[in-house]
Amino acid sequence: MRSKTVDRLLKSTPKDVEIFVDLYADLLVRINQILREKDISKKELAEKLDKKPSEISKWLSGDHNFTLRSLAKLSAELGETLLEVPKKKAQPEFLEDGYICRVHTFVRYTKVETKTEGKVWQFAEESEQSNELSYAG
Repeated sequence: MRSKTVDRLLKSTPKDVEIFVDLYADLLVRINQILREKDISKKELAEKLDKKPSEISKWLSGDHNFTLRSLAKLSAELGETLLEVPKKKAQPEFLEDGYICRVHTFVRYTKVETKTEGKVWQFAEESEQSNELSYAG
């Protein structure tokens, strides 16, 4: 059971901070997962990225922020996508009451926990403006 103080702090946390913490935690988990899967030590990663091992430790412990450049280098070195920006899918235009209507759809990928092994694709809840395709694997 949480205290009233913790609940008050959580309610007063700005949305951008919540988003940042979630994204950063997801990145840390994914990078550490890839390092384990590929049997790469933090020291080896530091050498490949021409960084000090202490900087890699700071990155992976949450003590130092990633830059977009450092995420790109990590992604290239690990051979894995670490960050994706939703792409806008163009939709056909149609004429309605003399006006051209443009419909845009955005795709967002979300993680899905599965109990099966292997790669699983599934559609998340659909809304009027987006079809979400989720990947777990």
